[in-house]
Amino acid sequence: MNLTKYFFSFLNFPFILLTIITSCKQIVFSSTHSEQKVEALMNDYVEAWSNGDVNKIVEEIYEPPLTIRYQDSVVVLGDKGRLKKFLTQTFENLEKSNYGYSIINNWESKTIDKDILSFKMNYTRFLKDGSIMGDADRQTSYVLKKNIDGDYKIKSLIPRTPIE
Repeated sequence: MNLTKYFFSFLNFPFILLTIITSCKQIVFSSTHSEQKVEALMNDYVEAWSNGDVNKIVEEIYEPPLTIRYQDSVVVLGDKGRLKKFLTQTFENLEKSNYGYSIINNWESKTIDKDILSFKMNYTRFLKDGSIMGDADRQTSYVLKKNIDGDYKIKSLIPRTPIE
């Protein structure tokens, strides 16, 4: 009698499995990250970068310690003072190169955990005369961290093309 019970249970297994698989299509997984907040941060960042707004980037965009991972070295900017010095020098060099502004071409983000995500941005830089500065399709990857208020800040960046 027990064998018959197991036999019929075994025959029902494919139907149970099929029911589970088809019902999984209806499950929606929600992200803990707000795409609108992430996109707003990065749009603010590109606008502040285009304007050379060191204070906005230091106070609202970057969170020290900020790590910049170049192909052959790592720079850690441990406090706001170092961030300001780095950005001031960077914008001075960009000004000498006749930098005008940047635009975002496209981006993608990926959740790493509930408070951290990676963000890859493709962008173009333009000179003051409107011509393209250097590579037309630059790329930088970022690590963003969500704070207690639910806002994001950039903690790390990995430039695939030169920053200056």
